[in-house]
Amino acid sequence: MRYIMSAGYAGKGIQDIQSTVDEIVVKWIQCLRERWSSTPKQARDFDVGKRIQFLTVDITTKLCLGESFRCVEEDRDQHAFLDTVKTATPVSLQLSLFPELTRTLYHLTKLAPIRRLLVPSAENKSGIGTVMSVVKKVISKWEPSGMTPRDMLGSFLSRGLSRDQAETELVVSLVAGSDTTSTAVQATLLTIITNPRVYHKLQKEIDCAVNHRTVSVPIQEAEARQLPYLQACIQEGLRIHPPLAQLRDRVAPPEGDYIHGYRVPGGTSVGFNSWGTQRDPIYGDDAAIFRPERWVENEESKIKEMKQVCDLIFGHGPTKCLGSKIAWMILNKAIFE
Repeated sequence: MRYIMSAGYAGKGIQDIQSTVDEIVVKWIQCLRERWSSTPKQARDFDVGKRIQFLTVDITTKLCLGESFRCVEEDRDQHAFLDTVKTATPVSLQLSLFPELTRTLYHLTKLAPIRRLLVPSAENKSGIGTVMSVVKKVISKWEPSGMTPRDMLGSFLSRGLSRDQAETELVVSLVAGSDTTSTAVQATLLTIITNPRVYHKLQKEIDCAVNHRTVSVPIQEAEARQLPYLQACIQEGLRIHPPLAQLRDRVAPPEGDYIHGYRVPGGTSVGFNSWGTQRDPIYGDDAAIFRPERWVENEESKIKEMKQVCDLIFGHGPTKCLGSKIAWMILNKAIFE
């Protein structure tokens, strides 16, 4: 199933991902300037974190469903989506810490009365059910026409996922994808603007690129990759504040295994702490400090090793986040713009 879904996340069979992201980023910047720009006579305060959430929700829903929730234009939480994320995230994090509890709940939900109580439904008026309802309506809109939409939903269905499987995956993608990307953008932006030295150095690189007309409006992914300090700031922002604290456990094989000399019995769930891994000595004695220069001043071989550790933020192997490339694209565009 992961192989089937990977095509959609890679952009195969769907509208150009970058142009879709660009459309919403341009609209987002325009709305910020029109609604929240301060003047010499009036300073306007606003919650930039919430507006970053609006941005990532609209991009994610547009890519997944072919239409955005229009949070950016309406400047509000459509379908109570952000409230749903806020409610669901702590629950999913707690369940990830106790696999036994998760398995117990799974078996209990086979009983109809308990299933109605615990399992979300598209008929619910709040929580995950509201997101499920939106996804079901989008799928129902396309079914009578026999056409396949050019979005992730269409990609999933055309490659063999059932309607129920596609609905489940889209709900997960909408909730998890928009929230983690928003957290990454907010945390990276915060670390930059609270460090004057880094802020001015990055601003100088951006101004130079704009003045020499080496970047488009909005900036393209390939252009952003050519700005070394921008890349260093984003990489360091992700390292200092990983957007997901979930343990993402793996199960030891039946015969057991050894990790750094420690015997792990077969069937044991083993998770890793992304915040802990990002303080690894590979980053140097100042690993607890936000210092983007570490990504440009070290030798290429050392930077490669650092990136391998930093990439653990997105998981590894068969469970690595399929949306990591899209997240990087949004980070590049949002931070630069």
